[in-house]
Amino acid sequence: MNYLSGEQIKIGDSVLIERGHTPGVVEYIVETAQDMNNWNLKEKGVLLKSTPFGSVFWPMEEKDDPVAFVSRDNT
Repeated sequence: MNYLSGEQIKIGDSVLIERGHTPGVVEYIVETAQDMNNWNLKEKGVLLKSTPFGSVFWPMEEKDDPVAFVSRDNT
C-alpha cells in the first residue's frame, strides 16, 4: 500500500492527517481481507497514533483528506 505521493506505507512512518494539521505515526496497516476481518473494518487504511485522538483509523480511499507522508525513521 502506498501514499498518494508514491512512497510505500510502513509502520512507524510520520504522517499528517486533517489536511496536514494533525501529526500521527502509522501503527498498523490494514491492507488484506484478513486484516479487515481482524479489525472488523470494511475498507483498507492505516491505524494511526495521533494526539489529540489517540488511535484512529484513516481509510486509504479518503481522497479529499489523504494521509500525507512526512518522514521515515530509517534506523
